[in-house]
Amino acid sequence: MVKPKRLMVLVVVAVVSIVGLFAVESEISGNLKLIASTAPEAKIEAGYTFKMPMLQGEGPLFSGNNLKMKGILGITPITGSLSFEAVMTPIAVMELSVGGVFGTGWNFTPMNLEGLRVSNDSTLATTPDSLGGMYYKGKGGVALQFDTAAIWPGDWTSVVMRTYHEVNYQGYLTESEPTAGWEFETGGLHQNGVNYKGDYLIGYQMPLVVNTVAIMLETYKDNIGNGLEIEGLVFDLGLVTNFAFGDRFNLTVIPQMTTKKTDPDTRVMEKVGFTFKRVAAMLNYSL
Repeated sequence: MVKPKRLMVLVVVAVVSIVGLFAVESEISGNLKLIASTAPEAKIEAGYTFKMPMLQGEGPLFSGNNLKMKGILGITPITGSLSFEAVMTPIAVMELSVGGVFGTGWNFTPMNLEGLRVSNDSTLATTPDSLGGMYYKGKGGVALQFDTAAIWPGDWTSVVMRTYHEVNYQGYLTESEPTAGWEFETGGLHQNGVNYKGDYLIGYQMPLVVNTVAIMLETYKDNIGNGLEIEGLVFDLGLVTNFAFGDRFNLTVIPQMTTKKTDPDTRVMEKVGFTFKRVAAMLNYSL
């Protein structure tokens, strides 16, 4: 029989060994991102990611299994937000994720923009609610991904395919809950409830300054089951081009078209034919 003191020593040694192993194999990285578009929009994000091995096995499908935990602080001229996400890779072609976002908003008079708006009457007319409450979102998602370079290694053999599907619950916390809806970060009028998002991407990667070109289709279903729900899905279609400037800087440019239209007064969303949405640019610096 193992004596209690010896057992405690063995447990401590085992825990220290496991922690030490994760400390050696884990990675911590950070990034700064500047996002701007012709909408007009502007946002600065600062993020950190902790990555550790998890459920690893033998072979190409399991040897790289890991868990990533991310935190992002975002600031725009009209909002501030804090988001977190845990992403597990149980197999090379799949990612499972859960996360959340908290934020608030204020008015930016020079551009006549409001980060938070609420509606309290049957006409759906909205009014600014600067720092009047807190926006929140909880989400769960699954991604499937594949890179042909895993089968045919080489600099010019990488065709990447990825699809991501997310169900989220969005809401607005305030002393007096708006009766007709609310809007955060000019995202259209919402009511507390469930929403869906799906992404589809296919692209080609190259060992050049322009290292990725891709087509991306984003699908949305907002306000599921309430009076603001749009029949069917709305779509964003974009052409993704990524420029790599060394190991730390990269620039992504995405011109987009959309089938969603937001009323400028009520902020109610409706589905229309494809129209120009914006040209977005994201400059990322890896720390």
